Amino acid sequence: MSNSMWSVLAESEREQWEATPLVGVGPLKFGMTRGQVTSALGREPTMSSGDSAAYSSSDPRVWGNTLTAYFRPATADDIPPDLPGRSLTGEIDDGYEYLPGHRLGGVLAALAIDARLGPQVHWEDLALTGRVPSTTDDAVHAKLQDRGLDKQIRISQEGTYSYGEIGLLLRVQRAGDILLTRPIFAAPAWIERLGDTSEGPIPNQEWHSH
Repeated sequence: MSNSMWSVLAESEREQWEATPLVGVGPLKFGMTRGQVTSALGREPTMSSGDSAAYSSSDPRVWGNTLTAYFRPATADDIPPDLPGRSLTGEIDDGYEYLPGHRLGGVLAALAIDARLGPQVHWEDLALTGRVPSTTDDAVHAKLQDRGLDKQIRISQEGTYSYGEIGLLLRVQRAGDILLTRPIFAAPAWIERLGDTSEGPIPNQEWHSH
């Protein structure tokens, strides 16, 4: 691939991940702490805020981020995956404070996959990253209808589809002169009004990502 700002990874160059709806994506599980996300990805975030952390490619020649992790405030009831019997309040030390309602701590609630550089994420036999939006939406819609899981299909104010029953928001992202799919996978806590750009759970910065 070239190293221009609009470069798109070829399918053969992308990491290949599997999505388990409402559970996790690739090596990441919803409910992970920030430290667990960083450890699972094997690299530090390039940008971090109270709501999110962005991770760039491990290839220094590639400009841009591969994914953005969105976090919700941790509660006293949260138990991070793979740490049975341990709460987030005072028992986890990975560089952040995990106090109930503390924004900078938080646990993984959603994951946005970059259309140009992100891993190819498959839900069963469907590839969801960096694809033609209309045909990808048609394929997801048809699969959900076949299974009777089409009751929570919504169109957001920006004209993209959200599929609440599998926690998927299928946004689009510019790659030069074309648009490609930018899938966002959400935890159960965030599926209500997932595609609502004004009152939904997804942080505002995501709706400004194009």
